[in-house]
Formats: sequence, C-alpha cells, structure tokens
Amino acid sequence: MDSRYRLLLSAGFVVSAISLEGCSSGGGGGGGGTSEGAPDQGVYTPMSQPAPSTSEPAPAVSVAPARAPFVRVGVVDSSFDVAAIANNQRVVDSLNVHTGSTDVRGGNEWHGNVVASTISGGALGVAELDLIKIEQDGVNRSSAINYGVGQAAARGAQVVNASFSQRFVANDPRLGFNGVSSSESLAQVVNANGGKGAVYVISAGNNGQAMDTQGQPLYAAEPALYDMTLIAVGTDGKGNLHPSSAYPGDDTRLQARTIATDYVNREVGAQGTSISAARISEYAAGILSRWPHLDARQASQRLLDTASRESALFDRNDCGASGTDNCGSFYLGQGEADIEAALAPQGELVVAGQARVDEGGDLARSSYLQLSSAYGDAVRQSEALRDVAVFDGLGRDYRMNLGQQVQPRVDHATQMRRQMERLSLTSARAPITQSVDVDTYRFTTRSDGGGLLSSRFDAAYGPTTLSLYSFAGGEVNPMSAYSESGLMPMMSFQSGSELTQAFDSVNGVTSRYALGEHWDLTASHWASTLDDSAGASDYRARRSDVGVSWQPLPSFAIDTFLGSLDERQGLLGASGAGALGLGEENRMTFAGIGLTAKLSAGISGFAELEQGQGSASGRGLLASVDDIVARKVEMGLQWQGSGRRADERLAFTLRQPLRIEGAEASFEVPVGRQLDGTVVRESRSASLAPSGREIDIELGYAFKTGERSQWQLNVLHALEPGHDASAPSDTAAMVNYAYSF
Repeated sequence: MDSRYRLLLSAGFVVSAISLEGCSSGGGGGGGGTSEGAPDQGVYTPMSQPAPSTSEPAPAVSVAPARAPFVRVGVVDSSFDVAAIANNQRVVDSLNVHTGSTDVRGGNEWHGNVVASTISGGALGVAELDLIKIEQDGVNRSSAINYGVGQAAARGAQVVNASFSQRFVANDPRLGFNGVSSSESLAQVVNANGGKGAVYVISAGNNGQAMDTQGQPLYAAEPALYDMTLIAVGTDGKGNLHPSSAYPGDDTRLQARTIATDYVNREVGAQGTSISAARISEYAAGILSRWPHLDARQASQRLLDTASRESALFDRNDCGASGTDNCGSFYLGQGEADIEAALAPQGELVVAGQARVDEGGDLARSSYLQLSSAYGDAVRQSEALRDVAVFDGLGRDYRMNLGQQVQPRVDHATQMRRQMERLSLTSARAPITQSVDVDTYRFTTRSDGGGLLSSRFDAAYGPTTLSLYSFAGGEVNPMSAYSESGLMPMMSFQSGSELTQAFDSVNGVTSRYALGEHWDLTASHWASTLDDSAGASDYRARRSDVGVSWQPLPSFAIDTFLGSLDERQGLLGASGAGALGLGEENRMTFAGIGLTAKLSAGISGFAELEQGQGSASGRGLLASVDDIVARKVEMGLQWQGSGRRADERLAFTLRQPLRIEGAEASFEVPVGRQLDGTVVRESRSASLAPSGREIDIELGYAFKTGERSQWQLNVLHALEPGHDASAPSDTAAMVNYAYSF
C-alpha cells in the first residue's frame, strides 16, 4: 500500500494508549488506563492522512426496519464519511457518542471507511451497518470505545466490530463514559438481542509480536463477553501469519478465541488486522443472517470450529517458549476462517418430524420413495417436495429438494431390457417351462439360469379345483389372465405386476368351485415376502379376491371379481422410508371383469379390465392420499394355424399397465423454524395422476421350419412409455431362432 496511508503510533505512548488497527498501524497499550480523561488515554497521531473529503455533508441516516436476511453490524471506529463507504445504502444508522447526533464525520474518516467498506463490500452481502463514531479531537479513548461497543449492541447490532488493538486486555472497572462504566457497557454486548448477545470482533494488532494481556486478560475480567469474542489475526494468503500481524502466542485462552484471515484488502487499499477483523465480522453476520436463532456464542464458535487447519504451521510442534507448542495454534489460533465450512451443515441433516426442531426427525439421506410405474412422472414433476427445510446439529435450516430422492423402482428402459432378456432364447435369463401331469394333478415350474421364477400346483377334487402358486415379484403371475390364455410368448407380459415388483416372492392360493354347468365361484389370496436384510423397508402387501365365473358357451367365459389390497408402508407398489415413508395400513378395493374366448378358425383371446379405488394414510411429510383411482387394461388375440400350418401362430396384444387415474396427495412440509425452535410447516398438495398414458401394442409371429427348428418374431411399440406424456415412443423388435438337437 502507498506509504501515505501508513499509520504509526507515537513512540512515547504509555501502555494505556489505544490504536486503530489498520494499514500497518502499530500496537498500542491495553486500554487499561487510570481514569476517564487522562492525557495518555489513547492519543492517536498518524504520520499522514488522505486528503480531506470534498463531498457534501452526509445526510442523517435513519433506522430502517429489520429486513431479512440482513444482519445489523455495529462498526465502532474513529469516524466515517458515509458517501465514501462501499455499498453505503447498507448504512442504516449512525451515532456520534460525543454529541449524540447522527453526524459521524470529522477526524480519521479514512480508517472507519475502509473498515466499513470491507464489511459491506464482502461477498456475502448481508451486513447492514450502524456506524458508531468514538474519536474526538484526534483521540480514541478506551472509555469511548467501550461505550460505543455497548451502544452498538444496545441498538440492535448482532455483530460489533471494534478494529482497535489491545481490546483483549481488561479495562479498569472505574473507567466510564457518559456516566456508564466500561463493565456496564460491555455487559450490554452480553445481554443484547434478548439475551443472545452480539459477536464481538476485535483486532490482534499489527506489531508482529505475541499478544500481551499485561496480566489483565479480558477472559478473566469479562468471561461471558470473552465467550462471544473473536480475535482476528492476519495471514499472507498462503496459510502463513502475516509478518506484521500480532498472534496469540502461548496463551491457550487467547488461542481458543483467535481466528485468522486476510491481512490485506486491495479493493479498499488497506491492510492490517483491522481488515482481518472486518472480514470476520462479515462472516459472523453471514451465519446469523441465515440462522437468527443462534446466539453470539454459537455463531462465533461455529467460525472457530470450522476454521481451516491446512496451514503447514499446524504440522509443526516446535514453537513457544517450551519449543513444543503447536505452531498453528501459536500463530493462527484455531486456524484460517472458512466461511463455506461454517455455513455447511454440522452433522446429519434431519427432516423434522415433530413440532420442534430439538425433538428430532428422520435423516434426510435415509429418506426415499420408490415408485411403481403406476405413478409415472407424477411425483417427480410435482413441486411439493422442493424447498423442504432440513436441520443440522445446530438446528440450522437448509433447503433441500427431496423430489430428487423419489425414483421409479424400475425405469422404463431397464424394464424393457429385462422383458427382452426374458424372451431371448440366447439370454441366460430366458425361462424354461417344465410340467408334470399325474391323474388330476399338475405341477408346472418356470426357471432360468438363476433359479426358480415361478411354480404352480393344480389339483382337482370333484367340483373343486385348487391351485397353489409362487412367483418372484418381478415375474409373470402364473395365475394371470395372460398366463391362462395360452398366448405365445409376448414381450409386453414378461414382467411382474406393478403391485408385486417390489417383493422377493409372492405366494398364493386360488380355488374354483363349480355351481353347475355354467357357473363357478372363485376365491384367491396372495401375500408378499421381502428379504429384510436387503434394506430397512417393512413394505408388505396381501390381496384377497372373490368372484363369479359364467360360461354360457364352452368356448366363452366371463369372469368378475371383487377384492381388496392391503399394504403396509406402501401404496400401489410404492414404498418409502424416513420422511418419505408411507402409512402403516393402506387399503384399496378392486373390481374387474375378464373375458376368454376360443373361436372357430383357431382364433382365441382374452381381455381384462381392473380398477381400484381407495385412500391412504401418510407418514412423515405425506399427510394423506385421497380419492385414489387406478386402472389396468389388457387384451390379447391369437390365431393358431391348422393342417399344414398347424405350427404357425400370430398374436396381437394391447396393454395399458396399471396407471393412477386420479389421486390427491397432501403434504405437511417443514419450510423453516421460529426462533424458539418451533418448526414452520406448509400445506402442499400434488396430483398423483401421471401426465401420460402408456399403451403397449405388440405383434408376434411364430412358425416352425422343421421338426426341430422354430422362428419367432416380436415387435412392440410403446406410446408415452412410463406414463410420461413427454417421453418419445419406444419400439423394440426381436427375432428368435431355436433348433433342438
């Protein structure tokens, strides 16, 4: 910096002198002088000053109402020229402690300006300034400084910046100003803001020596104030102490409250620990602006706890009088200020589950929701889970988009690939079906290289037919209309139902009782099992159906059914955990009708319509889901050749996978907190109906070219796959050739 800005103390000052800590100013005495008005009570004699300001007198600054996220910072300094301060629109008030007016001009305006500009010009941009002038006739008295510090706090400052040396030294308890003792003034800092106090930021000094409390440490005289004090030392930008900066030395109590940052601010053309203190004040304001529930102790401690110790000084233990002190602590205290680390969460982020933050909740990272394809893109496109407030170990709230933790259980591309693998004869996942018939019993299995996929046991006892079955949740139900139809293998049906895909296995029983020649009663029940070791989910489901089958013709039957689906911690194939969990007991009622026909000329087919409705309870953020309607439609038609063409089959299928036609989800979302810890919640709603409607259209053709060889062709075209209106249509084609030896 230009030498005309270098500020030095007169060599003859005694220990009670006070110096401004800016622009390489030297360290003065401790401010522990005898009494108010003593001639050695802080005379400041600069060698040179910048040219006097030629600007018009600054208008009086009025108090502005609190405006989040700004934080009031009291800047206690010599004097100020408001017009010369960076971002001076942030100056909201001012006080001349000598006159009681708002006119803070005159004297060493330059020092006050660079300190104020460093605070208001920082990257965080959250500080509003209350300028407190304490200089009179070129003198900065310790008593006036203390009074100004107390006034700043009493006027609502949450951070008080005092860029003076030796503020870590205790004052004579008799010292006072305007009838207020120094102890009373400093107590105002401790008791400010409803008992939360104000962060008190002071300079270490610029004498390049260890700080000297002269046997009168502030931590002994004012322990409560010291717990919210930050002592700023300056660094050279390379992790080292600036050679002109004072440092805590081997005093562990000073080390505990010392924090380092840049010594130089080139933007305002100044250097010194006054600049370091100003930067720390801005950082403290940044913390308090985001989380006003923190008190001064917590906010200042956060900066100390997150200070960087990357400096090589912390790797050395050969400092101090003993030669064994850690050099980082000796010179930099707790380390270099790292505002990003200070603003980052402490510990695990939690989604509040109770009325108050301190009553806990669910870990954000463990909160997730897996959806079946019935939901399509509905929840992911919703805004209901954006900007959710989550809380760290200090009760600080952060914004999080929990919608990113809502994912489909299986995306459409993966599902399509699996379906093709099931149909490919060259795939290790191609299923092999085997059957054994003994009198009125039949046992059928379907397996691949990985093990059993499904099994079915049928037994007939007079008018009763009983079927026991089991299948992996992601596989075709052996009792489904498609499986019963005898249709050739089709890609569209090579996957499990949306209601069962989440489960390791599904086990069920179906019975059919003949009431006569044309009528049957049917009943079925299945229940899911889930490997608990696979995760923390307790999702379970079971379904029971009763129905009537009417067969007016031997080749034509109509099946009707009515049933209920009971799900625990799940809904229509979706399951969640933590704050995105679902209710304990949810029930849907289903009704459906199915048709099967075997017509002349080798034509057969089936069709099935199923619709469910109900409501669900919530857990975590989800309060409830109301007016649920879900629907599935499937149909298939097949031609089987005869005569010379007996080995030819041509099939056509049309399928709409299960889709939520309508449902309204209600969420109670935390969006912030009050100062007393009460969680602020917002009611949000979202439709669970997806934007699109998937329709799978498939054509299949199979024929034999000899007794041992067979060809099969499948072409599948999916409209709005994944029930996503914006998704492009998807087409898949497969050709299979088989030859048996």
